[in-house]
Amino acid sequence: MDLLHVAIWGVLVFTTLGLFFGIALASAARKFHVPVNPLVEEVRENLPSANCGACGFAGCQTYAEKVVEDENVSPTLCTPGGKVVAIDISRLTNKVMGEIKEVVAMLRCSGGDSVARKQAEYDGIHTCLGANLAFGGAKACKYGCLGLGDCVRVCAFDAMKIGDLGIVEIDYAKCTGCGMCLDVCPKDCLISYPRAHRVALTCQSKGKGKAVKDTCTVGCVQCNACVKECPAKAITLVDGFLNIDHAACLAYGPSCEEICVTVCPTDIIHHPGQPPDANKPKPKKVAKQAEAAA
Repeated sequence: MDLLHVAIWGVLVFTTLGLFFGIALASAARKFHVPVNPLVEEVRENLPSANCGACGFAGCQTYAEKVVEDENVSPTLCTPGGKVVAIDISRLTNKVMGEIKEVVAMLRCSGGDSVARKQAEYDGIHTCLGANLAFGGAKACKYGCLGLGDCVRVCAFDAMKIGDLGIVEIDYAKCTGCGMCLDVCPKDCLISYPRAHRVALTCQSKGKGKAVKDTCTVGCVQCNACVKECPAKAITLVDGFLNIDHAACLAYGPSCEEICVTVCPTDIIHHPGQPPDANKPKPKKVAKQAEAAA
């Protein structure tokens, strides 16, 4: 048998095998076909395709299936989609939408390169996780942003960047509050904030007085002035950690925020979009409280 006949037989054999397996696969696909609910596909088309997991499910497809098939799954779980998507899903599934609380990511740190002292130079894998494993990173403050961009890399909406100060900047117009960045920060200095908030709190140091000032000029010295002076009783200090009840702050009435912003000696409580001023003039009463805390 010459080479031509071998080639012909080879083509015939592989063609026959291909046809056999093709028919077998087509038959199997038809036999095991699972009907797709068209409503699931319609809901899926309304989702933003971020697959961020903020809804609590593995991705947009899974959420679409669950919200259609499970009566206990709320139509408001898609944080990136916000109110618009929630309305669409509620309409499609005939479910009551309920209240939607829009949130954004907030960096609980103002310790940029100009105000936060470095105690070392980090020379390793360019990630916050890697730097944190090396004695907590290069900064003397062990609670603040390391500025190596782990959160920036996971943000699916291009809402974060490392700014000129060497720490994260957030574009609140783009931020959807999905929470992906919160999960990757080894310092836990990113938290969810109500989109409607009067004041920002941008320090999470648990140190006090001079110990804080030696590491960052805009760090919270725990003087308690904001806690004592807040008329809405919306600010608390528990286990060395300041917290603001934004619902109580908003409910109190206009100009409430001016009090805590004014009395904070290090300006870490400030108006949204206005970074702390390390040279802010300090009221005499508050200055004495800060000195006592030191």
